[in-house]
Amino acid sequence: MRERSTIVSVNLPTPPSVNKAFAARRGSHLTQKTASYRFWEREVLEENGRGQYLPVLEAGSYGLWLDLNPKMRGDIDNRIKLVSDILKGPTKTSPNALGVVVDDEHMKGLHVEFLPGRAEQRCVVTVVALAVWPG
Repeated sequence: MRERSTIVSVNLPTPPSVNKAFAARRGSHLTQKTASYRFWEREVLEENGRGQYLPVLEAGSYGLWLDLNPKMRGDIDNRIKLVSDILKGPTKTSPNALGVVVDDEHMKGLHVEFLPGRAEQRCVVTVVALAVWPG
């Protein structure tokens, strides 16, 4: 059984931009994950044992804090969705997830910043139970 915590922090590879994460299927208006998005998901899951060794955030509302390397190319807000999705619990339709939070619908706060000192191509994501989220 995984440990429960009010704060969970994970060092991850920086995800691709959400603009480069999905592409239209050939001859269709439907979209699918790109190779770079699928590669990033595999990398995150392999580095973190598919989440089995990470704590699980206590149930309820939470805030997400994302620290990015200032040298990262692209817009600061284009990384949030992929990080948020990989933290959710795995489902039948979305099995590639760490299971740190139950569902990203419970995210009620968000803070994203470029933080000097972060390793290139890495980011740190921290989820915090709303009861201890900085006011």
